[in-house]
Amino acid sequence: MTERIEELIEKAKKLVYQENFKKALDILENLYKNNPHSEEVKESLIKALLSFGGYLNDEYTLQYHESKEIFERVIQIDPDNYRAHYNLGIANFNLENIEQAKQCYEEAIKIKPDYKYCFYNLGLIYESEGNLQEALKYYEIALEIDSNFLYAYNARNHILADLENLKNRDVNEKKHQKLEQLQSLLEMSKRIKIEMIQTLLNIDKEKLLNLLIIWGKKYQFEIDGDYLIIIKEEIPHLIKSLEEMDI
Repeated sequence: MTERIEELIEKAKKLVYQENFKKALDILENLYKNNPHSEEVKESLIKALLSFGGYLNDEYTLQYHESKEIFERVIQIDPDNYRAHYNLGIANFNLENIEQAKQCYEEAIKIKPDYKYCFYNLGLIYESEGNLQEALKYYEIALEIDSNFLYAYNARNHILADLENLKNRDVNEKKHQKLEQLQSLLEMSKRIKIEMIQTLLNIDKEKLLNLLIIWGKKYQFEIDGDYLIIIKEEIPHLIKSLEEMDI
């Protein structure tokens, strides 16, 4: 009887190698039904299921619903199979079941906390959702597990560049708003309180003093007590010079 089981397992392995998965699984599922306590049969069935699920999940096959069923079958047989949970996450992601995909990856991580691919894929999900900080967190965890993980390394650097661009854009927008406000105030009156300029530009007294000296020489602005006397024709030139400065 044992020899017969061995022969059938070997036959199924050859069928899997030939990508004749359904015939292989018919053999192995029947063996498992009749020999539920055989670790060899169970392991062979799980390996065949994982291979078939991976084949169905491939971007050239695109049979995500079928692959989902296959990985669910693996989990039914072996609930602690982290590879099945991980691949079920991929199938769910491909089916746009995003929350379910997250749950699958998290489940795989509970079983195997150092499975870097789960962290990387979670990063991809959060990045696709526009949550760059959360994506960065998961990419960095993947790199803590494997510092040579190239996909995570490139993804992390891409996120850092995006975050830096967002930061610079935010700074530039705030600067533009400040200068628009300053221009509006300057155009409303020939005199503006110097303290108001300092508050609006959010600069220290020394930097403000240097600006006032430059404006006096370049635009013929004058100081009258606590006020700056403005020549309106020079306001556009003043604003343009401030746009080019780091303030």
